[in-house]
Amino acid sequence: MDTDIDVEIAADERPHAAFVSVRLLFEQQEQRFSRFRESSLLCRLNSGETVTDPTVAAACRLALEAFLFTGGLFNPMILPALRQAGYDRTFTEARKGGGSLGSSEVPDPTECLRIEGDAVTLAAGQLDFGGIIKGWSADLAAAMFGAEFPGILVNAGGDVRAVGAGDEDGGWSLAIERPGGGLPLWEGVVAGGCATSTTLRRRWQTADGATAHHLIDPRIGLPANSPFIQVSVWAPETWRAEVWAKAVLIGGHAAAAAARVRGYQCLTVDTDRAFRS
Repeated sequence: MDTDIDVEIAADERPHAAFVSVRLLFEQQEQRFSRFRESSLLCRLNSGETVTDPTVAAACRLALEAFLFTGGLFNPMILPALRQAGYDRTFTEARKGGGSLGSSEVPDPTECLRIEGDAVTLAAGQLDFGGIIKGWSADLAAAMFGAEFPGILVNAGGDVRAVGAGDEDGGWSLAIERPGGGLPLWEGVVAGGCATSTTLRRRWQTADGATAHHLIDPRIGLPANSPFIQVSVWAPETWRAEVWAKAVLIGGHAAAAAARVRGYQCLTVDTDRAFRS
């Protein structure tokens, strides 16, 4: 997932076994869903194989649900567009530059994904789940030990899941960074899921000198031209917060309004660094 995973557990003694189990969970998810490991189940699925695995099938169902409730702003079929823009290697390599910007059609995943029980086949296109796997993995990790300890917080590169109490306020204290550093943009207590998405970090220069980033607008198959540079969303589950953070960043003010109508709290930062919650 090319990110740091932080775990905090409220316990009387250091819960070594729990930390090991969470690390193993994220490694297993990487083995299944990395597009940079040729042996991963995702790569096999993208190469045309039928993959039979309950976790992959569950992830595909989540992705289809996310596609529907965001009105298509989240679309897992953006991998060819992402590669064309230059993110065809790990980000460490991609940031050195490459790719080109050219609009492309991103297919409808409801027409491409065929799920029968635990078996998944792609009829067309290629998948990149992106951050939804990070968010979902944070949810799974917290659920593993939510009943065993008074509280657990999992932070997967900004995708946070908080269960139980980490302090006297009945939740977990969290601060969201302001773009460019300085004082925190937001500080408070989190219970449930929170995710932050930004166009400022995974950026690179294409071969023709343009600037690209990893958030593809599936309506045009190009890096999103958004009025926002950073979006945070709170939701009961981290995977939903992650999906909506991406969708709002891609879809702009209309998507932010749609998220708020559905009851999700959003914190958006405009390109001029003004913010609105």
